[in-house]
Amino acid sequence: MKDFTLEMYRELVRFFLTSGYTICSVDDYLSGSNDARNTVIMRHDIDRRIYKAVDFAHIERDLGIRATYYFRHPYTFQPPVIQKVRDMGHEIGYHYEVISKADGDPDLAGKLFQQELNDFRKYFPVKTVCMHGAPLSKYDNRDFWNHYSFEEFDLLGEAYLSINCVYYYSDTGRTWSNTHKIRDRLQNQINSSSEDVHSTWDLIRAIDDNKPHIVYILTHPERWAGSSGEWIYLGGVDTVVNAGKKVLSCIR
Repeated sequence: MKDFTLEMYRELVRFFLTSGYTICSVDDYLSGSNDARNTVIMRHDIDRRIYKAVDFAHIERDLGIRATYYFRHPYTFQPPVIQKVRDMGHEIGYHYEVISKADGDPDLAGKLFQQELNDFRKYFPVKTVCMHGAPLSKYDNRDFWNHYSFEEFDLLGEAYLSINCVYYYSDTGRTWSNTHKIRDRLQNQINSSSEDVHSTWDLIRAIDDNKPHIVYILTHPERWAGSSGEWIYLGGVDTVVNAGKKVLSCIR
């Protein structure tokens, strides 16, 4: 089975379920409505290729789980498509990048955040948000919260800042290791960056060996292929993007 395919994602979810984990969304976790001993927080950042979110939502509906989907404004803010994901029972959240858009101006960022959040809330009851890493920007969008509070926007929390001391794994860079991650890390994640977890099979083995009580998974559905041709294409795209990130890290 090829890695980073829809079939492989289905296999990953099945592994968690057969291993005794309860899979929940970010809002369920932060609200305390999920009190299972062994929990997987499942999150998806929809940066582009929005139809892939629908593919993932179908898989999760078939397997009986609820996850969180964060959509960018305006890049993947397409309410008719997002509604399909919502109709399958999933949480819809706002993938903000307003500090980058405002070139570091917190006042302008606050106005943009409220405007974009209002656009989402015309259609969906957004309760959690998540920063977009914006690797081409010199700004970290999490810095928005140095100037504002969750309460000001009636939010439960933020997907990076409100979850701590868990095993966090992200597919950024088409790998589950931290090799190609610029900002995609939790401040207090338990698993170290030296862990040899690259493929999804490596991830399954690591979870099976360590048996952590709380696992936090981030995927970007845009990089999970539904055909052999798409798999080759997406692998090439990630190779180019990762090379660009390496150059950026050297410049900074």
